[in-house]
Amino acid sequence: MPVLAGAAALLASTLAGCAVQVPDEVNAQWALIDPAGVNASSTSLELGVMGLACASGKTGDVTATHVEFADGQIAIGIAVEPLEGEAQDCQSNETVPYTLELGEPVGDRVLIDASCYDRAEQQAPNCSDGGIRWSPPATPS
Repeated sequence: MPVLAGAAALLASTLAGCAVQVPDEVNAQWALIDPAGVNASSTSLELGVMGLACASGKTGDVTATHVEFADGQIAIGIAVEPLEGEAQDCQSNETVPYTLELGEPVGDRVLIDASCYDRAEQQAPNCSDGGIRWSPPATPS
């Protein structure tokens, strides 16, 4: 039920033209494994996903994805299973591969990591460009 509520809130904010909101579940960053392999007709993306929380080097399984299609951009948020139990060390976590099925072509839209919309993550080096992970090639004028 929480996933449906989050998806409904995300859809409502998109339809209302509001600022982008990051679902609470987004707790990982992602990068394209092969950026050169992405093009306008791509409908799936090979991602490397890394959990953001202190997790003793582990990322955990991808538990949810949030994809928001808009004019000019596709924002992608990833949630991974958090580790529970004793306190975790804060070191860089492993990157795990994940195939994301978009359901429609990328087209001429920029791909953005929605974790960078979170105010705390905006200062992270991976978010210095607003979370842009891929841009369509420039067309000659």
